[in-house]
Amino acid sequence: MSKRLIKGGVPVLALLFALTACGGSDSGEPAQENKTQDSLLQYAQCMRDNGVQLADPQPGSPGAMYEGVDKESAAFVAANKTCGHFLDGVVQDRQNQDSGDQAQQDEEMLALAKCLREKGIDVPDPVPGSDTPFGDKLDRTDPATSKALKDCQQSAAPSQG
Repeated sequence: MSKRLIKGGVPVLALLFALTACGGSDSGEPAQENKTQDSLLQYAQCMRDNGVQLADPQPGSPGAMYEGVDKESAAFVAANKTCGHFLDGVVQDRQNQDSGDQAQQDEEMLALAKCLREKGIDVPDPVPGSDTPFGDKLDRTDPATSKALKDCQQSAAPSQG
C-alpha cells in the first residue's frame, strides 16, 4: 500500500483537484467537503513537518498546494510516504460515490481535458474511475499547466457565492 501512496498520492490529489475544480456534486454534502479539506490540510501540514514546503490547499483548488514543488525529489517522496495516509479517506470517499456522481465526474473530467487541450496542454482523454485520469501527462509544476488548470477551473466553476 505504501508504494501506491508514493506513486499514487500525488496523482490522486490531482484527481481530487480536477473533481473539485469542476464543481463536484451539488447534492448538499458540505460535511464531506469539510472532511476532505481537513484531510488535505493535515496532509499539507505533515508534508511541511517532514521538510517539504507545501502550501495549505484552498477550497475548490486543493491541487494548487503543489505549485512550485518538486514532486520527484527524494524529500518529497519520503515525506509523501510518511504523510500519504491522510489521503486514504479522501480517496475512499471518492470511490464510494454512487455511479451517477461518477458518470457526472467522468463527463467533467472529459470537459477538463478538452479545456486543457484548448489551452495548449497535451493530455489524453481521462481514464474513467482511475486514480490517475490523465496518467503521467499532467505536470502541475509546469507554469503553463498550472495556469491552464486555473483558467479551466474558473470557466467550469458553478456561479455560487
